[in-house]
Formats: sequence, C-alpha cells, structure tokens
Amino acid sequence: MIKMNENIILRIKKLLALSESSNEHEAKVAMLKAQELLVKHKLSIKEIKEYKEINVIEEKTDITFRQARWKGRLASLITENFGCCHYYKTRYNHTIVFIGKDEDVEVCKIVLEYAIDSIESAVNRLRYQYRKEGYSTKGLENDYALGFIEGLDTAFERQNEENQEWGLVLKKDKEVVDYYNNINFTGTVYTNTNFQGFNEVYFKGVEDGENFSISDKIAGGEDEYSELKEIFSG
Repeated sequence: MIKMNENIILRIKKLLALSESSNEHEAKVAMLKAQELLVKHKLSIKEIKEYKEINVIEEKTDITFRQARWKGRLASLITENFGCCHYYKTRYNHTIVFIGKDEDVEVCKIVLEYAIDSIESAVNRLRYQYRKEGYSTKGLENDYALGFIEGLDTAFERQNEENQEWGLVLKKDKEVVDYYNNINFTGTVYTNTNFQGFNEVYFKGVEDGENFSISDKIAGGEDEYSELKEIFSG
C-alpha cells in the first residue's frame, strides 16, 4: 500500500462508516462519494479492507448517566454498527468510553451526541404537551428513548441488509476486540430499563429512530462537525 494513499484510505473508511447511516439518502450519498474516491485513486474494496495501519484509541466522551440507562443502550447500538467497542468509567456517574480506530471513534461520538440531542429535544416537547394537559411525565423520557433505540436498530438492520458488501468493511477489527478484551474491568453497569406505559410516546420514538439522520448536523456548519463536512468535500 502506497504511503501517500493513507489519508485517502482513512477518508474512504469514514465514508463507509457513514454509509451505514439509518437514513437512506444519507447512506447513498456517502457510498457514492466513497465509490468516486475508489475510482479516482485506483483503489479497491479489497485494499481498503486489507489496510492494516490500524490506530486503536480509547476516548472518553462527555456523555454521562446514572438514571438514564437508555444512554448506555444507545451507545451499545451505535458501537455495534460502527466497528467500535465501549465501556463505562464509573465514579459518581457512568461515563461512556469508546474504543476503536480513530476515525470510527469520531463517527461514533458524533452519532451518539446528535442522537442524544435529538431524543432530549423531542422529550422536552412531549413533556410540555403532557404537562399542559395535566398528565404526569414520570417515565416519559425512558419510554421515548426505548422507542427511538428500537427504531434506530430497525433502520440499521435494513441498511445492513441493503448494503451487505459495504457492511463487511465495518466489522470490528481484531485489534479493536483484542484491545477491549485486555481491559481490566471492575464492577458492572446495568443498562436494562423497563417500559413505563407511555405507548403513544414509545411509538413516536420508534418513528423518529427509524428516520434519524445526521445530515442536517453535518450541513449545519457547527465546528464540532467540521471533520465530517471535510469527508464529503473535495
């Protein structure tokens, strides 16, 4: 593998990660851009898959939780679909930590942060509506988040079925799994949580999860998403 192609290879890998987006349009745009770069630089999928210059990193996020266990379940779903592993650093709260290739960790962080923002924004609107009508909102966040995660999982599964060849590129590398398995974990963090009875809220979450897209965030100009914008440019 020619050294000068390293940055291009990493860029294509990021695009392939984004091609697993639950949003059909977003996934197709990323896939087409990856294909364009493969042709332009005379690279093959085989070369991309066999590229072994793997830099595995461990990065602590700013996402913490104690009662909101759904955040841990959401992180688990995202890492499973973007080639990473995760665990929790625990003191007063549980902090989500990602392990993976640096480009995959970056994508996981962005997707997780935006998904949580989307969930919390929707929950705030729903709480306002329920309180306005005199209803309790205890457990509402939990049920909306569970629905959102279910919908996002369905969207990922559908995307993987439609793009099986590309999905193979995003499987966890042995180096990532080995790094994770060599961590000396202490204690257990439970992320199971029970449905609280907000049926309408739950199914609204399912619908929003199936339609979740990071396209607006990428196009929005936020500094923290400049790296993703760069992936699509050029």
